[in-house]
Amino acid sequence: MSNAAAAVNASKISPEADETSSANTSKTTGSEERDEVLVFGELVTQLQTPSPEGGEVEESFDGSNIDLTQSPFPVNNELFEGLVHIMMRDLPGNTYTFDGEKEVLWEIQIQGKFKREIKGPLYLAMELPQKEKYKVTGPMKLVIKACLQLMKAMGHKDVHLSYGGNGEVPHMGAPAFHSFDRVVVTPPGETPPPLGHHLQRMPSDVQRRKHFFKLKQKIDVGSTYTFSMKNRRFNPLKWKVVGVPIARQFTVSRFTESVRLAVYEVLEENEKPVEDTQGDVTAMAKKKHTKRNTFIWIKMNRKHS
Repeated sequence: MSNAAAAVNASKISPEADETSSANTSKTTGSEERDEVLVFGELVTQLQTPSPEGGEVEESFDGSNIDLTQSPFPVNNELFEGLVHIMMRDLPGNTYTFDGEKEVLWEIQIQGKFKREIKGPLYLAMELPQKEKYKVTGPMKLVIKACLQLMKAMGHKDVHLSYGGNGEVPHMGAPAFHSFDRVVVTPPGETPPPLGHHLQRMPSDVQRRKHFFKLKQKIDVGSTYTFSMKNRRFNPLKWKVVGVPIARQFTVSRFTESVRLAVYEVLEENEKPVEDTQGDVTAMAKKKHTKRNTFIWIKMNRKHS
């Protein structure tokens, strides 16, 4: 694990968790514990299994079952090394206050280093872990329309929507650096912010959201990146979506039993290699994302009774 990842591992919320973080992290993400299913409310969670050697991780919908109370968890592959920290408001034992934002249901923080420049557009997507095309019903079209309206109202005018099929996973996504609520870049030799604590909104976050495609920002391989994303609509512990225009509130099990949050670089559009972006985080992929390199994913499944 990199120095940045080791530093993050020391930033657990409680001192008691600090003392056992290494043991618990390896236990809950190791192959020996994959069959253990830990349920919180309606939720069973999996994480992409890290590569012990930091090598390439095969594209798969299967990962390691995790105990959310033992967060953070390691991320390690040929592109990125660090930790992912998952905080849910209604999780037993949660002490994180979300900086007083009562409508926030959960927050995910990611911290670590890129091992190389990205070669294709970098995307953050909420997707269905399946290769088949998603069959869209009339009610679901209304839900999707409402979600798109909400995302555009939040400033995301570059949403990529696909119902899947022909090599593409059903998903709704946008350029990752435009989608993250917070992005902190810590130069070599400086200390990154600790995970499990509120990341203040900085002027750089405002500029990144307003003038994203004018920034021409590139990945700095030597720096430590800290990302944060918050969700106010999907409550995975109750498996419900709330506060969406038109739909208002609905049970997600009407449409799916599993969703996945993924961060990936697009390698092919419509089965053709993309042009090398040379680390440019503002690059887009408007056609089908038929081949990609997913380097972080979190899959949330509804428990089966």
